[in-house]
Amino acid sequence: MTVQIYGVPISRSISNIWAALEIGIPYENVPIGWEDNSIYGDAFRAVNPNARVPALKDGNFVLWESLAINLYLARKYGGPIAAGSLEEEALAWQWSLWTMIHLERPLMRWAFNHFILDPEERDAGAAVKALEEARPLLTVLDGQLAKAPFLTGNRFTIADLNVGCAFLRPRWQLDLSAFPHLKAWDQAVFQRPAAQQAWAVRVAEAKRLAG
Repeated sequence: MTVQIYGVPISRSISNIWAALEIGIPYENVPIGWEDNSIYGDAFRAVNPNARVPALKDGNFVLWESLAINLYLARKYGGPIAAGSLEEEALAWQWSLWTMIHLERPLMRWAFNHFILDPEERDAGAAVKALEEARPLLTVLDGQLAKAPFLTGNRFTIADLNVGCAFLRPRWQLDLSAFPHLKAWDQAVFQRPAAQQAWAVRVAEAKRLAG
């Protein structure tokens, strides 16, 4: 069965496309976005009443929130990135929730004010403050990765993918030299064929929208 992933690939839906590619399941990308205001239409609100992407349809089952979708896909469809035990799955929940609640906010606030926004819209002070907030969290990650090459042990799992989603855009500008274990993990994660393929999908969409 083909799952449907709602959201243009420059949105958070790219994380679900990445997961589908890692697991090896067929997917259809439904290009809901802002360019045509389809994200606010009644048809999409019937899928996600929040009018936000991504969302997933798997048969009659509907789910939203990108990290929850990835945990679901790994749990249902298995594959090499699925948890091998309850303990490993619990660690995937732990790192996914920690990323969403703690890491992503300062990391993205830094990214927006450092390079994503147009220069005249950036706030250099906000970028510095956000990076200061992120550093203790990056230290936590580095400490965990000093124990093993990946977050739950010696192999890449959905935990690494979900945490990696927070680095998908910032990593190109973020200096990780002070965090050697995190830097090695970052390189290993984003050199994966599925990660490279997902990024290529995102770049192609960005070019299309730029005209």
